Amino acid sequence: MADGKARIRCRKCGEVYYRSTDRRNPCPYCAKDALIPNGTIAILQLSVRPGGYTDKNLRLEAGLGSKAKSGAIYLRSTATVIAGPQKDKKFTVPIGIFSEKSDFWLHKGRELIREILNSSQGLSASDNSRKAVFSRIIDSYSILNGICFVGVVGVRKNQNGREENNISRILSGDDEEYKELVARKKFLPARKVPPRSEPSSALWRLP
Repeated sequence: MADGKARIRCRKCGEVYYRSTDRRNPCPYCAKDALIPNGTIAILQLSVRPGGYTDKNLRLEAGLGSKAKSGAIYLRSTATVIAGPQKDKKFTVPIGIFSEKSDFWLHKGRELIREILNSSQGLSASDNSRKAVFSRIIDSYSILNGICFVGVVGVRKNQNGREENNISRILSGDDEEYKELVARKKFLPARKVPPRSEPSSALWRLP
């Protein structure tokens, strides 16, 4: 032990690293190998881990939401790569739902959900047709659990200075890379069928 740091040999990879005696830092070599390379275009599947928070006004049912120490409400989500060389690698994707301090958390969460829905169904971000608008409507956040979409994976440093993956961009029907995946049948967009339109004029009644 030197300078308050313990010498550790990782049981998994065999590499030696040092960590502070008052912390349990993971092996940096294993953590680096677990990262998805920056700029990777991947087909991702989202899973939502219930955090025990329920709020009917926020459409959070059955304890699906999570509540941070700051009071912010969010979805504790994980994105998993389901195809290609990086298959089965995963990273966390918190989705903001509500915060009393600012609407920023709310707006960022809504924007992310909208982009995921567009990507999942191959919609253009500028498509405001009746069908597209209906396809973006969700009755519950539980619909996000298991949803598949196409994203560009990035690498950033977290609050502890360690590198971690995040979603740098979500691809949709506007992007050439997305169109190529669909054309090669690597990704199949989901389809949500809108209800039948109401008649535009009153029905005639028989006398």
